[in-house]
Amino acid sequence: MSYRNFAETKWNNKYLQYILDNPDKPWDYKQLSKNPNITWEIVQANPDKPWNYDILSQNKNITWDIVKSNPKKGWGYYNLSRNPNMTWEIVEANPYKPWAYSWLSDNPNITWEIVQANPDKPWYYPYLSSNPNITWEIVKANPDKPWYYPYLSSNPNITWEIVKANRDKPWDYGRLSSNPNITWDIVKDNPDKLCNYGYLSSNPNITWEIVKDNPDIPWDYMLLSYNPNITWEIVKANPEKEWYYMLLSYNPNITWEIVKDNPDIPWDYRRLSNSTMSKSKEAFIKKELILLQEEFSYRCAKDKVIRYLMHPERYLGRKCIMELSNII
Repeated sequence: MSYRNFAETKWNNKYLQYILDNPDKPWDYKQLSKNPNITWEIVQANPDKPWNYDILSQNKNITWDIVKSNPKKGWGYYNLSRNPNMTWEIVEANPYKPWAYSWLSDNPNITWEIVQANPDKPWYYPYLSSNPNITWEIVKANPDKPWYYPYLSSNPNITWEIVKANRDKPWDYGRLSSNPNITWDIVKDNPDKLCNYGYLSSNPNITWEIVKDNPDIPWDYMLLSYNPNITWEIVKANPEKEWYYMLLSYNPNITWEIVKDNPDIPWDYRRLSNSTMSKSKEAFIKKELILLQEEFSYRCAKDKVIRYLMHPERYLGRKCIMELSNII
C-alpha cells in the first residue's frame, strides 16, 4: 500500500466514524453508498448498515473483481455501467449482463474508437455528447450523428474559441455559462450570450471577489452555495445573503467540524451523506503524507546512524561483538 493509499484509508475511516458517532442524524444510506469515501472494506466491516447495492454499484471504489466475487449482492447494472472501473473489455467479456448503454455512453472508458467499432450497440448520443473523450474534431468529422448540443455545451473539451468559430451551431449558452473553460473575462466580453447567471453562479471560475465586485448581477445564491470557491468563512461573513443550505451541505469546503460546530444551521443530511468534503480530504491527506515522510526519514536516518556506530571497525561495534561472544 502506498503512503497516499494509507492516508486515504485513514481519512475514509475518520469520515465514517463521524457518521457512526451520530446515529441520531437522518443519514441517507443510498447517498452514502455512492459516496467515494465509502470503500468496499467499510461496507464489509459494517454489514448491519442498510447499504444500497444498486447505488453502491456506481461507487468508484467498486471494481469488477468485487462484483464477481460477490455475485449474490444486489448489484445494479444500470449504475454499474457508469462506474469508471468498468472498461469496454469487461463489457465485451460479459455480453449477457444487462449493461445500460445510456450510462455506458458517458463512461470515461468509452472512446470514440469503441463507438465506431460497435455501431450495432444502442449508444445514447445525448450522454455521449458530454463524454470527456468526445472532442470537437470528432463532432466535426461526424456531422451525421445526433449530437446533443445542450450537453455538448458543458463538455470540458468545448472552448469559447470553438463556439465563436461555429456560431451557427445550436449551442446552449446557459449550460455553456457553467463550462469550466468559460472565464469571467469571456462573460464580460459577451454579455448578450453568456447571461444565464444561474449556471454562471456554479462556474468554478467565479470567485467571491467577482460576486462582490459585481453587485448589479443577479447572482443565483442557490447555485452559488455549491460553488467550490465559496467557503464557510464567506458564508459566515455574509449572513444577509440568501444562502441555500441544501446545496451548501454538498459544497466541497464543508467539513464535519463545521457541521458539528453549527447545529443551528439547517444542514441537509441527504446531501451531506454524499458530500466528498474533498477540500478537507486533500488537506488531511497532505498533512498525513508529510508526517509519514518525516517518520520515514527519521527511521532511515536512525538506521544509518546505528549501522555507522555498530560497524565492527568502530568501538561500539567491537564492544557488542565481544559481549555477544561472551554470551555465546
